[in-house]
Amino acid sequence: MNQFYEDLLEYYDDIFPLEQERIDFIQRIVPLQSGQVQKILDVGCATGTTAVALIKKGYFVTGIDLNPAMIQSANRRNPEPKTNGRFLQMNMLEVADYFPPANLDAILCLGNTLVHLKDAHEIGAFFTEVQKLLKPGSPFIFQVINYDLVLDKKLPGLPDVVTSRCRFVRHYEPVTGEKALLFNAALYSSTGHIVFQDTTRLYPARQRELSELLQKTGFKDIEYYSDFSGSPFDGTSLGLIGVARSSFKDQ
Repeated sequence: MNQFYEDLLEYYDDIFPLEQERIDFIQRIVPLQSGQVQKILDVGCATGTTAVALIKKGYFVTGIDLNPAMIQSANRRNPEPKTNGRFLQMNMLEVADYFPPANLDAILCLGNTLVHLKDAHEIGAFFTEVQKLLKPGSPFIFQVINYDLVLDKKLPGLPDVVTSRCRFVRHYEPVTGEKALLFNAALYSSTGHIVFQDTTRLYPARQRELSELLQKTGFKDIEYYSDFSGSPFDGTSLGLIGVARSSFKDQ
């Protein structure tokens, strides 16, 4: 996975531009409180576009990513290093070893980061880490592809992303005998020359499975949306956004 996104880095912000709706959605779920510091952890922060936008709004944001090149890019983007934001290379399964318990006002895991974990056990382990770090009642916001739609409709892949600089092509390939998908991606320049192609393995978690894992790890008040405009999830959208509330109490 590291090399896949490192190859993509030069074009990443063209392919996945920051949507204002995303920032507006987060601000509705985690409103700024006068005189209080709102601390957010952005897991899988990539080049830091979401984190830096929130930093500029007045949040204190820590962004983590497994890929060191992504963290370098995010640090270059941050206008006020270590003032109200920071970026760290870190494994998402080890966050509770670094951050104090019940100390965060929100945790984000956007951009399909979650399904890069290898199976339901790892996703559950990550949810447990998240639960420990959130203040009671605080939100965990995650975004994945709607894999119920992908699996049930046998979708061959995701729509191409075409920009003035490139075309990003994405296809799925089932893994025989396993609950897994190979995500085959290719990036072409504007002149049609291939820049890179790579494959990464994904765990296509369904909505019901995610809900069960969240409930098992103590989350409550779980809500789903189709997009960042807040449309209720009806199963037909390609995206799935979840918001779950922590119930963790430090003993």
